[in-house]
Amino acid sequence: MAEAFKTFAPYATVLAALVTGLVVILQWRAGRRAQQQDRKQEIFAAAYEACIEYAEMAYAVRRRRTDAAAEERIRLSEQLREIQIKLARYEAWVRFESPDVGNVYADLVRLTRQVAGRSIKDAWLGTGAETDPSMVIPSSVVDLNGLAAPRERYMAAVEVHLRPHRRFRLGRASLTSAPGSTGA
Repeated sequence: MAEAFKTFAPYATVLAALVTGLVVILQWRAGRRAQQQDRKQEIFAAAYEACIEYAEMAYAVRRRRTDAAAEERIRLSEQLREIQIKLARYEAWVRFESPDVGNVYADLVRLTRQVAGRSIKDAWLGTGAETDPSMVIPSSVVDLNGLAAPRERYMAAVEVHLRPHRRFRLGRASLTSAPGSTGA
């Protein structure tokens, strides 16, 4: 028995080194994957935030100051320009990260521009806020409820992409189809 230990002792050292190396590589890969997931979460969240910023401009334009109309027009149009640049950048970036999520995000951006864009246009055609009560904007004036479903589809697509083990529970067909479509 002692003779067998002497024969395999050099191999045991090599085997231990190989196992240790394998464990280190697996830990490194797991850490790298976690970093990639964190990076993707930040990208997807920032893209979502850009859509929210655009939609919120419907309120900002309605609440613009009337005593400094020219300055407000420049300030708000510059904000809109910056948000439009963000939307375009994130549309490309999200599509690069995941074509599936990118398609859903493109739909969200398109619908946000339709729904919120209509409210922004109407706000520019109206007067700004002159009194405190005019700061209260009812949903009958700015109605962004049409964005609830596309926002949920985007969040579901992000979840499927970031947590693929939950794919079967969520169902992929519902992520890429708009309401009223067949999903095919």
